[in-house]
Amino acid sequence: MPFPHPGPTPRQYGSAFQRWLVIGVVALNLVMVTIAVQSLLASRERAIAQAGGNAMNLAALLELSVADSARRIDLGLLSIVDVLESLGSERVLSDEAIERVLQQHLARHPAVDAFRVSNRDGLLLWGKGVDRQAPVSVADRAFFPEHQAAPGQRLIVGEPVLGRVSKMWVVAFTRSYRLADGSFGGVVTAAVTLDHFTQLLRPLLLGEHGFAAIHHQERVLLTRYPALAGAAGEPGSHDLPAEFVAMLDTRVDSASFQSTHPDQRQRFYAYRRIQHTPFVLSVAIAPEDYLSDWHREIRHTLFLLLVFFGATVFAAWMLRRYWWQISNQTLFLDTLIDNLPLPFFYKDVEGRYQGCNRAFERLLGKPRSEIVGKSVFDMAPTAIANRYHEKDAELFARPGTQTYDWVTSGGDGVRHVIFHKATFLDADGSVAGILGGITDVTEFKRIQEELQTHRDNLEALVAERTEQLAQAKEAAEAASQAKSAFLANMSHELRTPMSGVMGMIDLVWCKTADARAREQLAKAKQSSRHLLELINDILDISKIEAQRMTLEKTAFRLADVLDNLHVLVAHRAEEKGLALQLAPLPEPARAVLLGDPLRLGQVLINLVGNAVKFTESGSVTVDVAVSEETPEQLTLRCTVADTGIGIQAEDLGRVFSAFEQADSSMSRRYGGTGLGLAISKRLVELMGGEIGVDSEPGRGSRFWFSVRLDKADAAGELAANPQETAETRLLREFSGARVLLVEDEPINSEVSCCLLEDVGLVVDLAVDGAEAVAMARANRYALILMDMQMPNLNGVDATRAIRADSLNGDTPILAMTANAYEEDRQACFAAGMNEHIGKPINPDLLFACLLRWLGRRVTG
Repeated sequence: MPFPHPGPTPRQYGSAFQRWLVIGVVALNLVMVTIAVQSLLASRERAIAQAGGNAMNLAALLELSVADSARRIDLGLLSIVDVLESLGSERVLSDEAIERVLQQHLARHPAVDAFRVSNRDGLLLWGKGVDRQAPVSVADRAFFPEHQAAPGQRLIVGEPVLGRVSKMWVVAFTRSYRLADGSFGGVVTAAVTLDHFTQLLRPLLLGEHGFAAIHHQERVLLTRYPALAGAAGEPGSHDLPAEFVAMLDTRVDSASFQSTHPDQRQRFYAYRRIQHTPFVLSVAIAPEDYLSDWHREIRHTLFLLLVFFGATVFAAWMLRRYWWQISNQTLFLDTLIDNLPLPFFYKDVEGRYQGCNRAFERLLGKPRSEIVGKSVFDMAPTAIANRYHEKDAELFARPGTQTYDWVTSGGDGVRHVIFHKATFLDADGSVAGILGGITDVTEFKRIQEELQTHRDNLEALVAERTEQLAQAKEAAEAASQAKSAFLANMSHELRTPMSGVMGMIDLVWCKTADARAREQLAKAKQSSRHLLELINDILDISKIEAQRMTLEKTAFRLADVLDNLHVLVAHRAEEKGLALQLAPLPEPARAVLLGDPLRLGQVLINLVGNAVKFTESGSVTVDVAVSEETPEQLTLRCTVADTGIGIQAEDLGRVFSAFEQADSSMSRRYGGTGLGLAISKRLVELMGGEIGVDSEPGRGSRFWFSVRLDKADAAGELAANPQETAETRLLREFSGARVLLVEDEPINSEVSCCLLEDVGLVVDLAVDGAEAVAMARANRYALILMDMQMPNLNGVDATRAIRADSLNGDTPILAMTANAYEEDRQACFAAGMNEHIGKPINPDLLFACLLRWLGRRVTG
């Protein structure tokens, strides 16, 4: 008779699970909605702040334009006044001379509609449109009595008026001139149409509902663009916002405010007073314009929220479906275990039975309800229970499986059984308990005893072999760590003196004018660069073999890589009389790509450099084709063909091996380490491509490789090349800035100081990290250059100390070190450094980096 199965059914579990699943979906969507709302509110504030800044900037730009136009007009008036007073003093003030002067200045000042000159009574006698038969007087204009009171003193700009001669709305720029006896002679007027000021406003991009306007300080409108229909938009209108009037009354130079005048639409106003003129200008932008992107962001956010909601509902449905599958599987397993013919049980970590099958119930002679929740101490004599407990403890101590023999005695006599046990895990990976089965092996015991001796020997052999393998593994790991430490140390030890050698050569080159000395220095510089290339090749192949080579993923143009290739190799081809031909790039390859341009260029330089080296006459051709294209990626196939000596067929298989050349005698004739092609092969494979060669002795070689590169999102990701060198900008913009150089190696210290002082920087020197921390706590610096390996305190720990407690907590700190591995770069950034510059130092790269970080410090 079977015992009842205890516990809740899968359907009961499923009901509770569904309730919590619904609660989870609702809570997750509420969180996402809250985050989206907060993000939209923050985005709106940023849009408003940006709009205000744009309006103020446009107003400032417009102020400069109007002020410059007014200054030019005033210069023309001053020139005319000088001519009138000069002619008057010489008493040759003739109509023809004055008209000629006015016509000349009218041609020079396209902003002026007419220059006119009046006599001391205000009658216009000379100028465009003047008719002496129908004289016009300006004596009643507001500017005339002011000029009479103080002749020749200042520029007076009137309010917009309807011209008596031109019959157009104009603004009069006026200056008075004096007669030979110093008395008031009359007024020179430059009539500027309001259309001139409107043209100054037209280029501004203010959105569909924005506008710009110029007013006279007497609250009179000159012009508005776009024009406003009605009286409020007419020249001479006094219809102004109250906030604008308040600005005029307080005579502030610049301000901003919000208003709904004049068309009942709210706008943000930027107000500026134009220097040396009675004009004030305003730039207004409407929320409908500067919040349009934000409104679009709202729509996108709502769409994303709907997508997220649909995704969570779908995921919940899938999870519920998966739950029922698990429940059905659990029921299936329960049925399967319950019907196994062998006794089966499972316990928790405390040794209490959590379940069993019917065969186990029959074995113990107890129902399941009297077994579950009990331990062996509750169901067996103490001595036997202790033995069971010890076995369980052994299995918990070493999780896995356990098999052992057991002897039982009962009514059917002595029986030999085998316990098969195994630990099982919780979802978090921790041991949750033991499951086990019991097999009766009485009839097989005799055979087992015969095989025991052999089994013991085999287990001893396995244990011994396992120990040997463990020792070999530890030795291999220790060797790998030693190799990594050796590579890092060699990189530093080789690059540090090379930095000093190359730096000293550059310094002496810059400071000597002796042609022979410069020629000798050039040879030394070429040799040092060759040595550095050898060092880099050896370190590169070591990093690749140690699987420590990483590739950058930056935006670049393939054309720039090919241009750099041409600069580096073309002169070598010219020296040998070879034609270096770069085929035009196909259109897809002209796009902005994502990858490692430095390593891609290294492969091309290796292949083209070898082609030039092993070609005595003829040409070297570089061709790039697109072999495959998707919306996200390009697969490029690059081919380098030459007319050189070629490679024997039996040597083709080893040209890409490290320290190999097609013919060992080539190293004596042509030079080289045989690493270039090996490095190129590994770099190409890291870029997801392959490399190969086709060659025939005496007829040249054709090396090819393919790489897979991602497409960049937009061509705008690349910054334009500056027109001015970083060195020149440093001298002009940051001369006198005080920097701290932390360097323990004397020669490198001297080189670096000279480079920094040559661009006008004031350099303080610290010889180790401890001294650098002390100086950073005592002085404020514009920038800190930090070495890594130093006595007393290394650069990483010194940087942490400076960031934690000094006057330079936010000062840019640049690592300038021979430690060039990726983990060294990451260690610098983790300590708080802002940039990593590898040694030997390239002055141009150093100056560009200094300019970038000094510029950020100024703008920040």
